[in-house]
Amino acid sequence: MTTATKRRAPPRARPGANGQAVNGRTHAQGNGKPALEPLAPHGETAAESPDWRRFVGRWLEAHQCKVEAAPRGDWEVELSPALQKRWRRQRVRLVFDPARPTVPRGAWFTAPGSAGGRRILEAALAEPLFTRRTALARVPGAPADGFTGGCRVRGLTWGPARLGPVRYERRVAFHAVITRWGGLPWQEQWVVLVGAGGEVLERVQAAQVPEVRPREGLYQMPEELEPEVRERWLLSARATLEALTEEREREWAVSVGRLRDDELDRLGSFFSARIEEEEERMRRRAGHDEHELEHGDATSLKLEWERRAAEVRQRWAMRTEVRLWGIEEWSWPVADLDQELRSGAMRVKIRGAVDVARGRPELPPCPNCSRPAEMLVRARGTVCCAACAPA
Repeated sequence: MTTATKRRAPPRARPGANGQAVNGRTHAQGNGKPALEPLAPHGETAAESPDWRRFVGRWLEAHQCKVEAAPRGDWEVELSPALQKRWRRQRVRLVFDPARPTVPRGAWFTAPGSAGGRRILEAALAEPLFTRRTALARVPGAPADGFTGGCRVRGLTWGPARLGPVRYERRVAFHAVITRWGGLPWQEQWVVLVGAGGEVLERVQAAQVPEVRPREGLYQMPEELEPEVRERWLLSARATLEALTEEREREWAVSVGRLRDDELDRLGSFFSARIEEEEERMRRRAGHDEHELEHGDATSLKLEWERRAAEVRQRWAMRTEVRLWGIEEWSWPVADLDQELRSGAMRVKIRGAVDVARGRPELPPCPNCSRPAEMLVRARGTVCCAACAPA
């Protein structure tokens, strides 16, 4: 006789104090709205990197890709024609959550360090990004004391300063990364700002142009650049980056050479002690045979020493790599600043430029040689810089 076994129905979920089911994944809260599943990611999760997601979004936007939100925090991306040709597909779904056990069919797992993430990073590194921005003017555009804070005077006094109308001029910022290979790798980010005439205005170790509030797009710059002007800017930036690389290599050579010499000294001390021990052991032994040597003779130790020293020098051999990763075309606010220098009945009008985006006046030009002057003096009834003043 056989008896059928009755299956017991699973226990019903007991409601908790807050109106949620204890054993359920989705349930109603006290306000009647369904709660989200605790195990399903929605948007950015704690495990993923928000900075990486923002970087991918900005890069896709710069390449005219259309990005739409997808379930579970994913992105549906309609690729631009250039990326369609590169990756041979029209659309792709990006999954950012590194804790996701599976991904939809055809989707790319794009968490940092993944295959999809490296594919996007390699495409981003293939060519520098280009953007156009406007530097917002600072209020006030110049300090109340004018050139007084940056230029010293001797035998003279500064009068009141007057700021002229603001105008916009074109500038270009080149963003580069200088990488040092060998020994301890090191990276530095630099920005080279080039003026409208191709002159280098500044170079600073930073990821972005410092002390500037940007806005996307060019203001009062409708005309396009001539190819000759662009080539002049590129040559100026290249020469500046090459000179900067040589300076950094000279500084790095000192620090890297010190670390290399320290390791060679430690290696030399070790092998010198081993050679002395081997020679002492050989002197104390009488009638030894060559096959009885257990630790090698002094000659083999010296050869090993040379081989190890060559490896150390090769490992610490320094080489430098420069990579241009971004170009920014700027519409930059500038103005003229007029200020008088007084000495008794003498009045000399000094006119110089002001960086209105930073509220910082440049050094005033010398009335005699027109070079930027850090100090102006009175000499023979006129005003000149310290270099032009007679001894």
